[in-house]
Amino acid sequence: MPKNKTETLRSRCANGSRKNRKTNKCVSVLDNKCAICLDRIISGNVKTKCKHNFHKRCLIGWCQKAKDNPTCPICRKNIKDTCVKITPFDSQEVFRYVNEYNDSSGDRIWKQQKMTGIINNKNFDVNVKAPNGVDSILYVLSHNRPGDYLALIDDLLQNPSVKVSPEFVGSLSAQKRTKVLQLLKKWGRLPKGIDKLM
Repeated sequence: MPKNKTETLRSRCANGSRKNRKTNKCVSVLDNKCAICLDRIISGNVKTKCKHNFHKRCLIGWCQKAKDNPTCPICRKNIKDTCVKITPFDSQEVFRYVNEYNDSSGDRIWKQQKMTGIINNKNFDVNVKAPNGVDSILYVLSHNRPGDYLALIDDLLQNPSVKVSPEFVGSLSAQKRTKVLQLLKKWGRLPKGIDKLM
């Protein structure tokens, strides 16, 4: 039992930590809590390289919001490697990098590199639909500045699973997307009957 006030203050831990009853050492409260949701970590935790613990689901959400430059919620060190390991692959991410008309040439190149990485991933769904649930990635690339995406369209068409409908080919013909139509012909992806017209 402390004899005076000074000894009582010395026996307490610094702000944000508590004394472990068994070891009598000060430990951070955040060692047992997720700093994102502030709930106690019982299971499903992930430890970053900077040695901070979080719920896996919380850290995945944090990583998805930060995207290209994720940092630790506590110390702000780069945690990109941890994010890559824990974040499930999502084919729909490819739509985040579709060029916009006001993008600079540097932005377009950077976005195409990102898309290439996603499309070449072994888990990529070549028939993934846009968030609107209607347009496939092949449709979006073929109708949105296709000159920027010919290499990506070529990559998609090499996959035998990619779906090419007569309506899709008809819309390309109507918009005179001849380079895309040539790629379809090159890979034998034109629907029967239409291929004879070209």
